[in-house]
Amino acid sequence: MALVAFTNALPADFRLTVADVGSAGGLQGRWRAVRPWIEAMLFEPREGGAVRREGQDTIYPTALGAAPGRATLNITALANMSSTLTPNAALLAGFRKKGEDVEIVDHLEMAVDTLDRICAKDGRLVDAIKVDTQGSELTILDGAEQALAETVLLAEVELSFLPRYHDQALAEDVLPYMAARGFDLIELHRPKRYRAKNRSNVVSPGMGGDQKSGRVAYADGIFFIREDRLLGRLAAMSANEAETASLKAMLLLLIYAKPDMAARLFDLASDYFEPARRGELEALFRSLARRSIGEKVARRISKFLGRRA
Repeated sequence: MALVAFTNALPADFRLTVADVGSAGGLQGRWRAVRPWIEAMLFEPREGGAVRREGQDTIYPTALGAAPGRATLNITALANMSSTLTPNAALLAGFRKKGEDVEIVDHLEMAVDTLDRICAKDGRLVDAIKVDTQGSELTILDGAEQALAETVLLAEVELSFLPRYHDQALAEDVLPYMAARGFDLIELHRPKRYRAKNRSNVVSPGMGGDQKSGRVAYADGIFFIREDRLLGRLAAMSANEAETASLKAMLLLLIYAKPDMAARLFDLASDYFEPARRGELEALFRSLARRSIGEKVARRISKFLGRRA
């Protein structure tokens, strides 16, 4: 496995800091293979209690925003649609089950802080950030300006394609915001579709080939620091710092299934690596290239045999 092989080349003191904003349920499964190297900052106001350490992670039972203050969380019938914004009930009533899901059943008053302020107070440097807060993502990014400018390499941000909440930022707002801060959209992950409510109860009759019924409502946008900005950061670091930052960037790309981009970054940053580690990583990427070719040949053989059968 590429991730396991890559972690074998990491220094003993290597750690990757991930800020997960809207972390109900903890870190996603994608982090499991590299969990020993992850120190997570988990933000979930519904956790309650005080800031606390649990193993390698720190739990922050607070909300994040563009400035410190207070906010009200509208708790909905479907808990994972709770938001500091008001659900757009009139629009969502036109989709199956969504009208009932966003019925507000309770409220939670909570403190709000910014990611930058918390990082400064706790002495943390964030390498990756995931923001999934039902419409308030852009205000949270506003409060992470310094982290985005100086340390963040990858951001996973929920992008909405229809206004599920009043006054929320849509994908068309977040995309130029991230571009202006030097981040490219490299993937749309897990697009979620809302199906139109109708009297005939048509849901998904299997039409359309690769297409699916329903309207794309949101997806996770994966943003990675633009190449020129990353190289500029590396050039301003000491050799050891640049090696560590390059390892972090490549590991993140592998975690998000972008081995081609990780290999390109290795080409660009290989001079920062000490010789033994450079050799290990070069061997790893060459093995991935051979595996890719082997898998392609196997698929072609399988397809050929299938036609003959």
